[in-house]
Amino acid sequence: MITSCALGEGEIMANQYPSPPPPPPPPPGYPGGPASGYPNPPGYSPYGQAPMQGPVYAGFWLRFVAYIIDAIVVNIAAYILGFIVGLAIGFGGGRDAQAMQLVMGILGIVLAWLYFALQESSAASATLGKRALGLRVLCSDGARLSFGRATGRFFAKIISGIILMIGYIMAAFTDRKRALHDMIADTVVIKG
Repeated sequence: MITSCALGEGEIMANQYPSPPPPPPPPPGYPGGPASGYPNPPGYSPYGQAPMQGPVYAGFWLRFVAYIIDAIVVNIAAYILGFIVGLAIGFGGGRDAQAMQLVMGILGIVLAWLYFALQESSAASATLGKRALGLRVLCSDGARLSFGRATGRFFAKIISGIILMIGYIMAAFTDRKRALHDMIADTVVIKG
C-alpha cells in the first residue's frame, strides 16, 4: 500500500519540476569563488583592488643604466663646480696643482655623496637616473630611507667597487637583486 502525503495549499513536491541546468562557465578573468562554484582567477582580490603582490625588484641592467645616467649628471655638475672653483683659485693667485687636485677630489666626493644621499632619502626615493627608469630605493621593510641610511649606502658602494666590482655584480644573482651595498645598508631597489 502506497501512502501519499497530503500537500497543503501552495506546497509543491520536490521532484515536481526538474533541476535547473548548471550555470554557464564564467568568461576569462571573471571573479569566481565558492559562491559561484568556480575558482577565483589567479591574482583576483575579492575587495575590488589589485591583488597583494610583493615588490618587483630592479635587476642589474636596469640599475646599471640608471647609474650611467646618474654618472653623467654628477660629472656635468662636477665640471661646472670645478670650473668655478678653478677660476676662484686662479684669480686668488693659487698655482699649486696638487692642492687644486686635492680640493677638486674632495669636492667631487662631497658632490656625489650629497647627490645620491639627498635624492634617495627624498620623497621620490630615487636619483634622477632611477626616476628616469621608474626605480626607487627603499629600506628592506618598504620604508623611505633616512639621510643617514642613504649616506651609509653611498659609502658602502666603495666596498662594492673595491672588490673588483663584485659587490655590484651580486645584484644579478641575489634573490631580491641586492648588491653588497644594499645588503650593508639593508635596502632594496624596486620598480615603481
